Amino acid sequence: MSQLPSEIKSRINYELARATRIHRSAASPDLPLWIKREDELSSGISGSKLRKYASLLPYLKKKRIRKVGIIGGPNSNNLVGLAQLLKENGIKPLAFIREAGDRSLRGNSLFLDMLLEENERVWVSRKDWECVEDIASKALLESDGETLLLKEGCSGFEGLIGALTLAEDIHRNEEENELKFHRVYIDCGTGLSAMGLILGLELLDQTKPADREIVVTLIAETEAGVRGQLDSFRNELLQTYDLELNATVQVRFRAPTISPKFGSVNQSLFEACRQIARSEGLLLDPTYSVKHYKTAIADLEDNPPAGPSLFVYNGSSLGLCGFQDKLATKS
Repeated sequence: MSQLPSEIKSRINYELARATRIHRSAASPDLPLWIKREDELSSGISGSKLRKYASLLPYLKKKRIRKVGIIGGPNSNNLVGLAQLLKENGIKPLAFIREAGDRSLRGNSLFLDMLLEENERVWVSRKDWECVEDIASKALLESDGETLLLKEGCSGFEGLIGALTLAEDIHRNEEENELKFHRVYIDCGTGLSAMGLILGLELLDQTKPADREIVVTLIAETEAGVRGQLDSFRNELLQTYDLELNATVQVRFRAPTISPKFGSVNQSLFEACRQIARSEGLLLDPTYSVKHYKTAIADLEDNPPAGPSLFVYNGSSLGLCGFQDKLATKS
């Protein structure tokens, strides 16, 4: 089985970056589409985020970090996931949270309220949000012991190392099912999981060269932003390790075909959540995963692939928790 180099694997906790299954799409039997169930990595942490934490946590322990600054909105999957793992490992979180337009506790905002003490959260006004990293850095300087500030979405090199394991696990899926995915669909918030997949396949496809296309659904980033960060991470990987990367991996970007503005949700998205659940058996959240799914299906129809394709379900049904009233139906 194709595996990451040992010097990279040694930095990853594989109890977190576990194997996940694939299965054929039930709703689109005429399309050569398989679905990768990254949502099954954890019951309390959303999708592939656990892969990023699988290298971040060992790094924090090695550096003896006592307090970690984390940044995000009141409904951030990343804040909820990190708060759980940091506390589990005896590391104190200090969350810098964007001021909420609606302060009612539901969904992730409720989970954050359960996880964090009052002295573990700092509310940052919307007008000051562009300066949140400066605000957080100054606050952490006043803390005792070793501290570290993580960027929003955990989008740093230490998290990227764990994100490479998605490509490794896709190689396992291919070998066990005697498949070769010509196209892989992944969504993009801050983009770290997508960049980890791209770089991981560039690395692992060296051993079994294959023309491969990755299609990224741009949920919360721009193509220019992702490509710039991808180049930076690629250079850092090459400088840190003695690696060769496969240039035959092609990357294409698509805007969502439904409700493209980030954070926007509407009745059509809730209807899509219900329709996909009933036809596909997937509980997709309206903020990310439904937009990603609808875009992937449209792309498959617009651009029929030469062979099997893989839809990476990076999210989690946890993302539905804040929308119960909108999803309720009598039909």
